[in-house]
Amino acid sequence: MKLLRLVALGLSISAVMPAADFVENHDTLYNNLTIERRGTVVELRARSRGGEYLESAVDLADPLRLVVQYTRTLFAAALHEPAPKNVLMIGLGGAGFHRVFVHAYPQARIQSVELDPKVFELSQSKMAFKPNARTPVAVMDGRLFVKRNREQWDWLILDAFRGGFVPPHLKTEEFYRECAARMTERGVFVTNLHQGTELFAADLKTMRAVFPQVVLYEVAGRGNVIACAVKYAEPAMSRTPDVAALKRVYPALAEKVDLAGLAAERIAFPAAAIKNARVLTDDFSPVEFLDALKSNNTNAR
Repeated sequence: MKLLRLVALGLSISAVMPAADFVENHDTLYNNLTIERRGTVVELRARSRGGEYLESAVDLADPLRLVVQYTRTLFAAALHEPAPKNVLMIGLGGAGFHRVFVHAYPQARIQSVELDPKVFELSQSKMAFKPNARTPVAVMDGRLFVKRNREQWDWLILDAFRGGFVPPHLKTEEFYRECAARMTERGVFVTNLHQGTELFAADLKTMRAVFPQVVLYEVAGRGNVIACAVKYAEPAMSRTPDVAALKRVYPALAEKVDLAGLAAERIAFPAAAIKNARVLTDDFSPVEFLDALKSNNTNAR
């Protein structure tokens, strides 16, 4: 039996987990990875700075089941742009999100970018991901991909982590502006944040420096917040999306994602709390970033 602490992504658990049926470790240039299998569920974990972080999980018996809670909340993008045709996701993991996406949107395409070749390999060999023309994967840095690629994206999802934190160069004003330039006029930028860190206010202030509207959805019981941002000021991002219409038009999505539940998870934007926060820029030292994260994670424990 093993007790796991999954802090930075808000995946903290205090229950004793059953022993894994299978464990495999991989040290790469970018990550210290562990593949664990419990029954039909395969988990991809990363170890960093004394912690262990759940990156992705897939149920091989039911690949369309969203095992990791926040992955479901990423679909809050559908409340603001319900008909995506072209989606970019920075960060692959085990591709659990991708399977549900292509099931829900059979005419759409989701391009992934993954920095670590081993993650891409494990997603296929251990987590049954089968990339195809609708789910292509580029193995490279996500920011470099955004700079070089000239496509326009209806959803641009940032879900890239290294050992529990987003790389600093993917959290800056300059990067967000590069993303905005690659989004369609009604496109939605989506990212996974954590309320428990001192950088949360800075993250939000940085997003607001680029995107006129940012709305937040809380992942119940996890500490995660999914931020959805758009580059238009009007109309306002609705607090009461027509969920009934979404269910009628996209029944496959509604089958796998509780859209009404997602809408109810929206929380108020903490405008006062970000007033004195700093905007993160490319010249903000990564050392400062990591020190702040370490301090936060120590406090969170």
